[in-house]
Order: sequence, then structure tokens, then C-alpha cells
Amino acid sequence: MFKPILVCIICLAVSNGDNSTLQFNSVVTKHINDKGEIKPMIVKRDIDPICKDIHITNEVIWQGNYANHKVPEACKSTFVTCAGQSIFPMQLHQKIETYGEVEVMEFIKQMQEDESMLLIDTRAGRWYDYRTIPGAINIHYIFMLKPNIFKDDYKESLATLGILGKKKSFDFSKAKTILLFCNGAWCSQSPKMVKALLALGYPAEKIKWYRGGMEDWLGLSMSTTKKYKARL
Repeated sequence: MFKPILVCIICLAVSNGDNSTLQFNSVVTKHINDKGEIKPMIVKRDIDPICKDIHITNEVIWQGNYANHKVPEACKSTFVTCAGQSIFPMQLHQKIETYGEVEVMEFIKQMQEDESMLLIDTRAGRWYDYRTIPGAINIHYIFMLKPNIFKDDYKESLATLGILGKKKSFDFSKAKTILLFCNGAWCSQSPKMVKALLALGYPAEKIKWYRGGMEDWLGLSMSTTKKYKARL
């Protein structure tokens, strides 16, 4: 049986002189909605002001299923703790950088001025349509794993990624710098797509991976394409 756990959303300290300060500002990106319309969206930590005064103590943070009963409802959420079959390591490949939330925000920011950068949600379309990180496009990982079954989607995906040529003679000179993610550190979809891309010959140094995925993103109250409000 799935067991939900309460988690408290708390504010991090500002670091001086690095991109960690992005979390306290915002990044504006463009996102294509389910109607095909391009809409501006803001990426930031969306924390209810009431949550900023929570004291960080064992009794408040770790009691019972993590959140003390006195913690305001707006500062708590539930999530499934036993999803997935395994937890993926921090590094998938020696040349592939693993990103956290601040690095994802920086990537989104740079992406606004650089068309050679793509944030990619590797999950199925129904997951992407329900909720994703603003600015992400959707390339289902299965398209890269089963090109003989999803021929048209595979060809379209190659074009989106900037891969030219045909099998065994691919040209990666125009390949995009991509940041992949899926549901969380336990989700195999983005790692499988990384493996498939590497098998094609995609340059590892042009692949970035957000290991935490949607679970960590939501757990830190980051903006999504669906209005997020913590509930019990």
C-alpha cells in the first residue's frame, strides 16, 4: 500500500554571488499550452508568506510523518514514498552534468536567449499535459527507444534535437544542448532516454540531467504549468 508522507516547505538562505539567488527572484519563459498557444510563464519558488516563519526544529520538521500538526496546511503536502523500482545515482555518465533546481532555473533563463538549448520532459504526453516545468517541451522517451514502432515521432524528435542525417551516419554538429527530466530520482524515463541518445552518438557534454524531476520540483514549491497549492 502506498503511504503518503507530509513534507514541510521551508525557505532556503540566500547565497551571495551565485545563481542560487534566482530562487528568490523569477525567470520568465515561454510555454506552449494544450491549445498550441505560446504563453509567457514565470518560474520561481511559490511559497505562501505564512510558511516563511516556520521554526526549523526536530519537533516541527520531523515529527510523525514529518510535519507537525501545528504547521499551516499551506506549508504541507503529501507524496508517495515508494514509487519506482530503484533510485538512480547522482551521475549517469562522467561527462553528463546532474542539475538541481537552481541550475534548472539558470538553464531556463539562458534558454530564452539561446535557441540551441532545450528543456525536455521525457514523460508521456498525458503527464506533460497535466503538469510540467514551464518552458519544457515534450519528447516521450519511448520514441527514442522504439524507433521502428514510432517512426514518425522518432524522426520528428531527431529534427527537434538537431540531429541530422540517417542511422549510423548521424551529424551532431547542430545538436541542441538539452536538459532532461521525468518524475523523480526513482523514475527511469529520462535515464533511458539518455542511454538511447548516447547509443546514437549524441555528445554527452550536450546532455544535462535534472535528477529530482517533478517530485523534487513540486516538493520545493517551484512554479509549474498547473497551479500548485499544497493540500492534505
